[in-house]
Amino acid sequence: MPNYQLNESKMFADITDGIAIIINSETGIYYGFNGFSTCVYENLINGASSEDILAKIKTLNGVTTDIEEKYNEFIQAMLSKELITEAPASFAEVNIDNEIAMADNFVLDLQEYNDAQELLLADPIHEVKEETGWTPEKDSIGYSKEQTKERETKSE
Repeated sequence: MPNYQLNESKMFADITDGIAIIINSETGIYYGFNGFSTCVYENLINGASSEDILAKIKTLNGVTTDIEEKYNEFIQAMLSKELITEAPASFAEVNIDNEIAMADNFVLDLQEYNDAQELLLADPIHEVKEETGWTPEKDSIGYSKEQTKERETKSE
């Protein structure tokens, strides 16, 4: 099984209070995980191999018999939504909290939300360019280039 990393070309991610949120900067859709899913995701992006994570999960107390199938479905769901991409092989220690896994009944949950899609897409961060930073096109705020020049001239 390969290693994975966050798809940084499209996604922004944050983990707060043990819960991961990933935002697709192109679509405005965001994704949320439960605690157990966050543990798995965090291990993946910290460089643990997918195989090592699954092996560790299988050793946990109370693990369900269908965990390998559920784990593979979770990885495939993240791949299909382009949250993660394959990464070069690396080795990191796997750290899965048995209490968190048990509290979530070993459910690997990935929820998709679009309720803030318009706000996220309207955010000026989408106008950021690597070479110049945030310099919004003035005609994108409702004025033509000619109107903008006139307004700038009047304000000087």
